[in-house]
Amino acid sequence: MVFNLKDYLPDFKSALTGFYEESLKNTVETKTQEFKTLLEKNIVYGQKTQRALVAIALGIFFLLLIAYF
Repeated sequence: MVFNLKDYLPDFKSALTGFYEESLKNTVETKTQEFKTLLEKNIVYGQKTQRALVAIALGIFFLLLIAYF
């Protein structure tokens, strides 16, 4: 008589899949959407900041250009 270890262990794959479907799936999907929204806002903010810094740098450059010539 041969004993299979599979016969005595629970089905972990089905248990983890069920746990994910019931408990984590909605949370992961909502957090992913929130992260995408925050990332888009951060990109827009970074672009605005970069434009402002370029404008300031150009202003300083032109002021120095006027002062020295």
